[in-house]
Amino acid sequence: MTENDSTPEFFAGLMQPWIAQLRMITERLAGMTTLGQSATAQPLRALQGLPMPGALSAAQLDSFARSVAAQRSSVAALQNQLAVFDDQLAAIETMIGPFAEWSKAWAQFERVAMNPGPGRGPEG
Repeated sequence: MTENDSTPEFFAGLMQPWIAQLRMITERLAGMTTLGQSATAQPLRALQGLPMPGALSAAQLDSFARSVAAQRSSVAALQNQLAVFDDQLAAIETMIGPFAEWSKAWAQFERVAMNPGPGRGPEG
């Protein structure tokens, strides 16, 4: 399946011919009944030349269903990858916590050692 096969436009393009055929058939059947004719009274000659919607849509719907399943599989794989990444970040966060505390303490010591207050000079 290509990258273009997963776009909404691709799926809309697959469904449009089928929807157009259903609309045309419905309009023809509605036209026959409004003229006082029975839809079953006329042979299905009015529908000849049109491909059967079921035959066209089976392949299209199968392709659509496979694409949805592939997308859900991709989402599941991404969820698994994110869970692993989150576990790694949690481990790093746990390890870096003590270093951050030590760094704060060291920065405070440097401030005190480099900037002695009044009367706290090296000689006094």
